[in-house]
Amino acid sequence: MNHAYSRRKLLQAAPLGLYCAANLFAQDASKLPVSPGTPGEASKPVTEPIRGARQDLNLVWEFVRAGHNNLPRVKELLAQDPKLIYSAWDWGKIDDGEWETALGGASHTGNREIARYLLSQGARIDCFCAAMLGERDVVLAHLAANPATATCKGPHGYTLLYHAAISGDLIVADALKALLPPDAKDYNQALSAAARDGHLSMTKWLFQNGATNPNSPDGFGKTPLTVALEKGFGDVAEELRQHGGREKM
Repeated sequence: MNHAYSRRKLLQAAPLGLYCAANLFAQDASKLPVSPGTPGEASKPVTEPIRGARQDLNLVWEFVRAGHNNLPRVKELLAQDPKLIYSAWDWGKIDDGEWETALGGASHTGNREIARYLLSQGARIDCFCAAMLGERDVVLAHLAANPATATCKGPHGYTLLYHAAISGDLIVADALKALLPPDAKDYNQALSAAARDGHLSMTKWLFQNGATNPNSPDGFGKTPLTVALEKGFGDVAEELRQHGGREKM
């Protein structure tokens, strides 16, 4: 058999061959998966949702303040604007940005009634609120997932140990101790919380495990002894006196 091709026959056969090859390639290529972001893939336009007006900052400020100690006002403001439950106020005092929610205010003041109401309305619980309410499993789960939680600061610089002292949970306190530096100021700060809620066992634990200043002032400049006496917790006051507690700085 003569396999020789003339130049004319080769040129005549080339277009048909190229067409067939291209067609077969296209059919095979259509079966291949297309990776996201590959050239030729149809891009989906990214559109921003239509947003309404920002929340009234005056209402945010008032709502966060009310969260500390004014349940009727909290309810009134939420009835006016339910989305206030998610709002936070930047006090601008610590590290150029101190954000606080109404729930955060209720948590560090130990106002359980307001905290529980806010949670029932959709407020987002955090480790500080959980520690204040004595939700031990929640706090321990936070610490297990991220040990650095032990040293994070809440509104106004209040520590997680401070919030745990409000509930008086010694198991949580022990878990925090294992993650705190030995000279942490958290122990001194927490004395005021233990005194305010009358937790004698927590007060003793703080002195046994790291508290060195029995007169560390709270946010109002009051010593733990002053707080204990104002609340009528004589046993806590006596414990503070035994460690050098004074009524005035």
